[in-house]
Amino acid sequence: MKRLPLFRHIILFCLSLLLFSCEKEEISEPFEDIMPLQVGNEWVYDQIEYNTDGEVLSTSSFRRQVMKDTLINKTTWYILNNGMIVRNDKDGYVHYRKDANEQYITYPNPGMSGIAYGYQYPSYTLWIYHRRTTGLVAVPDSPHASQALEFRFERQTEQKASSSLSTTWVNEYVTPEIGMIRTDWYYADSDKLMRRYELVSYRLQ
Repeated sequence: MKRLPLFRHIILFCLSLLLFSCEKEEISEPFEDIMPLQVGNEWVYDQIEYNTDGEVLSTSSFRRQVMKDTLINKTTWYILNNGMIVRNDKDGYVHYRKDANEQYITYPNPGMSGIAYGYQYPSYTLWIYHRRTTGLVAVPDSPHASQALEFRFERQTEQKASSSLSTTWVNEYVTPEIGMIRTDWYYADSDKLMRRYELVSYRLQ
Protein backbone atom coordinates (compact mmCIF):
# COMPACT_ATOMS: atom_id res chain seq x y z
CA MET A 1 0.00 0.00 0.00
CA LYS A 2 2.86 2.41 0.65
CA ARG A 3 4.18 2.03 -2.89
CA LEU A 4 1.03 3.45 -4.52
CA PRO A 5 1.70 7.15 -3.73
CA LEU A 6 5.31 6.75 -4.91
CA PHE A 7 4.06 5.15 -8.13
CA ARG A 8 1.68 8.07 -8.65
CA HIS A 9 4.55 10.55 -8.19
CA ILE A 10 6.59 8.72 -10.81
CA ILE A 11 3.69 8.78 -13.27
CA LEU A 12 3.09 12.52 -12.69
CA PHE A 13 6.80 13.24 -13.13
CA CYS A 14 6.89 11.34 -16.44
CA LEU A 15 3.76 13.14 -17.65
CA SER A 16 5.26 16.53 -16.78
CA LEU A 17 8.42 15.66 -18.73
CA LEU A 18 6.31 14.61 -21.70
CA LEU A 19 4.28 17.84 -21.64
CA PHE A 20 7.44 19.92 -21.29
CA SER A 21 9.02 18.23 -24.32
CA CYS A 22 5.84 18.78 -26.36
CA GLU A 23 5.78 22.46 -25.44
CA LYS A 24 9.39 22.81 -26.54
CA GLU A 25 8.58 21.23 -29.92
CA GLU A 26 5.71 23.68 -30.50
CA ILE A 27 7.89 26.77 -30.03
CA SER A 28 8.30 28.32 -33.48
CA GLU A 29 11.44 30.00 -34.69
CA PRO A 30 11.37 33.82 -34.75
CA PHE A 31 10.94 35.33 -38.20
CA GLU A 32 10.96 38.72 -39.86
CA ASP A 33 7.69 40.66 -40.20
CA ILE A 34 8.26 42.16 -43.64
CA MET A 35 4.72 43.51 -44.04
CA PRO A 36 2.55 44.92 -41.22
CA LEU A 37 -0.48 42.64 -41.32
CA GLN A 38 -3.42 43.40 -39.10
CA VAL A 39 -7.11 43.57 -39.93
CA GLY A 40 -7.96 47.16 -40.85
CA ASN A 41 -4.51 48.14 -42.15
CA GLU A 42 -4.90 50.18 -45.32
CA TRP A 43 -2.66 51.66 -48.03
CA VAL A 44 -3.59 54.04 -50.87
CA TYR A 45 -1.40 54.21 -53.99
CA ASP A 46 -1.14 56.33 -57.10
CA GLN A 47 -0.68 54.28 -60.27
CA ILE A 48 1.27 56.26 -62.86
CA GLU A 49 1.76 55.05 -66.45
CA TYR A 50 4.68 56.36 -68.56
CA ASN A 51 5.56 56.20 -72.23
CA THR A 52 9.07 55.32 -73.40
CA ASP A 53 10.02 59.03 -73.39
CA GLY A 54 9.26 59.28 -69.66
CA GLU A 55 6.07 61.31 -70.12
CA VAL A 56 3.05 60.56 -67.94
CA LEU A 57 0.27 58.86 -69.86
CA SER A 58 -2.27 58.46 -67.06
CA THR A 59 -2.68 58.54 -63.31
CA SER A 60 -5.16 56.59 -61.19
CA SER A 61 -5.33 55.32 -57.64
CA PHE A 62 -6.15 52.11 -55.82
CA ARG A 63 -6.45 50.90 -52.24
CA ARG A 64 -5.09 47.83 -50.47
CA GLN A 65 -6.67 46.78 -47.20
CA VAL A 66 -6.41 43.82 -44.84
CA MET A 67 -10.05 42.74 -44.73
CA LYS A 68 -10.01 39.75 -42.34
CA ASP A 69 -7.96 36.85 -41.07
CA THR A 70 -8.59 33.15 -41.55
CA LEU A 71 -7.15 29.77 -40.55
CA ILE A 72 -5.59 27.55 -43.20
CA ASN A 73 -4.01 24.32 -41.98
CA LYS A 74 -4.09 25.71 -38.41
CA THR A 75 -2.10 28.79 -39.48
CA THR A 76 -3.39 32.38 -39.46
CA TRP A 77 -3.54 34.09 -42.87
CA TYR A 78 -4.82 37.53 -43.89
CA ILE A 79 -7.18 38.24 -46.78
CA LEU A 80 -6.68 41.47 -48.74
CA ASN A 81 -9.39 43.36 -50.60
CA ASN A 82 -7.95 42.18 -53.95
CA GLY A 83 -8.48 38.56 -52.89
CA MET A 84 -4.86 37.73 -52.07
CA ILE A 85 -4.24 35.56 -49.00
CA VAL A 86 -0.96 36.49 -47.31
CA ARG A 87 1.10 36.17 -44.15
CA ASN A 88 4.58 36.74 -42.74
CA ASP A 89 6.40 33.40 -42.60
CA LYS A 90 9.85 32.05 -41.77
CA ASP A 91 10.62 32.16 -45.51
CA GLY A 92 9.44 35.77 -45.87
CA TYR A 93 6.20 37.45 -46.92
CA VAL A 94 4.19 34.73 -48.67
CA HIS A 95 0.85 34.36 -50.44
CA TYR A 96 -1.40 31.32 -50.59
CA ARG A 97 -2.82 29.95 -53.83
CA LYS A 98 -6.05 28.03 -53.34
CA ASP A 99 -5.84 26.31 -56.72
CA ALA A 100 -2.44 24.80 -55.94
CA ASN A 101 -2.96 24.53 -52.15
CA GLU A 102 0.56 25.93 -51.73
CA GLN A 103 2.26 29.08 -50.53
CA TYR A 104 4.60 31.16 -52.66
CA ILE A 105 7.20 33.68 -51.52
CA THR A 106 6.58 37.29 -52.54
CA TYR A 107 9.28 39.01 -50.45
CA PRO A 108 11.98 36.49 -49.45
CA ASN A 109 13.85 36.68 -46.16
CA PRO A 110 17.65 37.11 -46.44
CA GLY A 111 18.29 33.37 -46.48
CA MET A 112 15.74 32.72 -49.24
CA SER A 113 16.85 35.47 -51.66
CA GLY A 114 17.56 34.23 -55.16
CA ILE A 115 14.58 31.86 -55.54
CA ALA A 116 12.75 31.41 -58.84
CA TYR A 117 9.29 30.28 -59.97
CA GLY A 118 8.31 28.97 -63.40
CA TYR A 119 4.82 29.20 -64.91
CA GLN A 120 3.72 27.39 -68.08
CA TYR A 121 1.17 29.14 -70.30
CA PRO A 122 -0.22 27.96 -73.66
CA SER A 123 2.01 30.22 -75.76
CA TYR A 124 4.87 31.14 -73.41
CA THR A 125 6.82 30.27 -70.26
CA LEU A 126 7.32 32.83 -67.49
CA TRP A 127 10.22 32.69 -65.03
CA ILE A 128 10.29 35.04 -62.04
CA TYR A 129 13.52 35.44 -60.06
CA HIS A 130 13.23 36.99 -56.57
CA ARG A 131 16.12 38.89 -55.00
CA ARG A 132 16.49 41.33 -52.10
CA THR A 133 19.10 43.72 -50.82
CA THR A 134 21.11 42.75 -47.76
CA GLY A 135 20.40 46.12 -46.15
CA LEU A 136 18.38 49.27 -46.64
CA VAL A 137 18.59 51.36 -49.80
CA ALA A 138 17.52 54.95 -50.47
CA VAL A 139 13.98 55.66 -51.70
CA PRO A 140 14.37 58.97 -53.58
CA ASP A 141 11.65 61.62 -53.19
CA SER A 142 9.43 59.48 -50.96
CA PRO A 143 7.47 61.45 -48.33
CA HIS A 144 7.07 58.34 -46.17
CA ALA A 145 10.49 56.68 -45.89
CA SER A 146 14.01 57.69 -46.86
CA GLN A 147 15.23 54.08 -46.80
CA ALA A 148 13.66 50.67 -47.34
CA LEU A 149 14.33 47.05 -48.23
CA GLU A 150 14.55 46.59 -51.99
CA PHE A 151 13.08 43.50 -53.65
CA ARG A 152 13.93 42.98 -57.30
CA PHE A 153 11.99 40.67 -59.60
CA GLU A 154 13.36 39.58 -62.94
CA ARG A 155 10.54 38.37 -65.20
CA GLN A 156 11.78 36.32 -68.16
CA THR A 157 9.22 35.45 -70.82
CA GLU A 158 10.04 32.81 -73.44
CA GLN A 159 7.73 32.51 -76.43
CA LYS A 160 7.24 28.86 -77.37
CA ALA A 161 6.79 29.49 -81.09
CA SER A 162 9.98 31.47 -81.59
CA SER A 163 12.00 30.69 -78.42
CA SER A 164 12.56 34.46 -78.12
CA LEU A 165 13.32 35.67 -74.59
CA SER A 166 12.42 39.05 -73.11
CA THR A 167 13.23 40.34 -69.62
CA THR A 168 11.29 42.80 -67.47
CA TRP A 169 12.55 44.23 -64.17
CA VAL A 170 10.33 45.14 -61.23
CA ASN A 171 11.69 46.86 -58.12
CA GLU A 172 9.69 47.10 -54.89
CA TYR A 173 10.60 49.10 -51.79
CA VAL A 174 9.17 47.88 -48.48
CA THR A 175 9.53 48.78 -44.81
CA PRO A 176 8.21 46.55 -41.99
CA GLU A 177 6.95 49.69 -40.21
CA ILE A 178 4.81 50.93 -43.13
CA GLY A 179 4.59 48.34 -45.89
CA MET A 180 5.18 48.72 -49.60
CA ILE A 181 6.41 52.26 -50.36
CA ARG A 182 6.93 52.12 -54.11
CA THR A 183 6.92 49.72 -57.06
CA ASP A 184 8.71 50.44 -60.34
CA TRP A 185 7.93 48.41 -63.49
CA TYR A 186 10.26 48.81 -66.47
CA TYR A 187 9.64 48.23 -70.15
CA ALA A 188 10.79 44.83 -71.39
CA ASP A 189 14.50 44.69 -72.19
CA SER A 190 14.85 48.31 -71.11
CA ASP A 191 15.71 50.51 -68.14
CA LYS A 192 12.87 52.91 -68.99
CA LEU A 193 10.13 53.22 -66.38
CA MET A 194 6.74 51.95 -67.59
CA ARG A 195 4.60 52.04 -64.42
CA ARG A 196 4.95 53.22 -60.84
CA TYR A 197 2.89 52.51 -57.74
CA GLU A 198 3.55 55.31 -55.24
CA LEU A 199 2.27 55.25 -51.66
CA VAL A 200 0.03 58.26 -51.01
CA SER A 201 -1.33 57.50 -47.54
CA TYR A 202 -1.67 54.63 -45.10
CA ARG A 203 -3.44 53.71 -41.89
CA LEU A 204 -2.17 51.01 -39.51
CA GLN A 205 -4.09 49.58 -36.56
